Amino acid sequence: MDTSTETTPTTERQLAPGLRWGIKASFVDYVRRMPDGKGSVGDGAVPVGTGDLFYSYDPAASSTGGDGHQVWAFRGDVRFSGHYGMLFVRIAHPRLEVDGSRAVLTIEDPEARQDAPRVPLVTARLQELPTEDGTIAWGADQVALTAEGVALFNDVYAEGEPFEPLVVQLPA
Repeated sequence: MDTSTETTPTTERQLAPGLRWGIKASFVDYVRRMPDGKGSVGDGAVPVGTGDLFYSYDPAASSTGGDGHQVWAFRGDVRFSGHYGMLFVRIAHPRLEVDGSRAVLTIEDPEARQDAPRVPLVTARLQELPTEDGTIAWGADQVALTAEGVALFNDVYAEGEPFEPLVVQLPA
């Protein structure tokens, strides 16, 4: 899985509806350098471009509230492992909970417990992007790790740590 980034995702959109995100390039590079470092994608996620991951849009799990609050859901399961089992990071089935230009990206419980609450991973400031193809797109260059997301990365990154920009493209 190639995860180096050469362009800012807010300048590059995908063709299919979904979420394009590079997560944290330095983390992915760290996993790559490990003798036993591995990354895997599945269940709707694929590597794209020069370092991003694409999570496919899940309209059935998305919603819009009467107060303007929206939830954009995506399919995909991305996993990183290394250090002979000591490192395991799972970022699965992300959802963007959007209120105006503010968004919180949540993920399924990293241990795949069905009854566990979703984990707020990063916050983002969204800006609408121009489109000409009958879709709606938003980008976020300001993406930051939440307090709850710190534990997923074994306390290596602090709350507020910048993560990679992201782009969301949805049907109009």
